[in-house]
Amino acid sequence: MGSWGVSARESDTGLDYLALIKKNCLKPIDFKYFDVHAALEMLRNHIISGIKKENKRSLSKNLIWEYIDYNFPHSYNYAVLLVAECLAEYLKKGEFVIEDYESKTERKITEFIFTDSDLYELLKELYEMSNPNHNFTKSWFEEETRKKSQAHIEKLCKTLKRGFMR
Repeated sequence: MGSWGVSARESDTGLDYLALIKKNCLKPIDFKYFDVHAALEMLRNHIISGIKKENKRSLSKNLIWEYIDYNFPHSYNYAVLLVAECLAEYLKKGEFVIEDYESKTERKITEFIFTDSDLYELLKELYEMSNPNHNFTKSWFEEETRKKSQAHIEKLCKTLKRGFMR
C-alpha cells in the first residue's frame, strides 16, 4: 500500500475505494447523489469478501472469521476516512467533485444522503482512529506524520459535526 499524504485520497487504498464507490454507487445513478450508508456498506462487504477470497484455500471456516477480525479494521479505517473526506468536502463546499475518467470529465455531486446515525458512525470511528494508541495512528512510521494524520482527522470531525445542524 502506498501513500503520499495523510488523507485517504492520498493513498492507493483510498483511491481504489473511491473507484469502487464510483463504479458501484455513483455510476449506476449517473452521479446524482452520494449515499453515505450505501457507500460504507458496499466497502465493508468488499473488504470482507476480499479477505475471504484471498484466504479461502488456506484457512478453515472457523479461522477465517478470526482472520477477518484481525485484518478488517485497518482496511475499514481507510473506507471510513475516505467517505468522511467526501462528505466533509460536500458540507464545506456544497458539492463533491470527482473525476470520471471514462468520460474524462469532472462530476459534481450536489446531493448527499446521510442520517444522524451515519454521521455518528463516521465520527465514532474517526475519534477512535485519532487516538495515539489506535493501530491506524500507530501505523504511521514517523511522529510528524502521526500528528498530521491526527490533525486531519480532527479537522474532518469538526466539519462533520456541522452535518448534525443541517
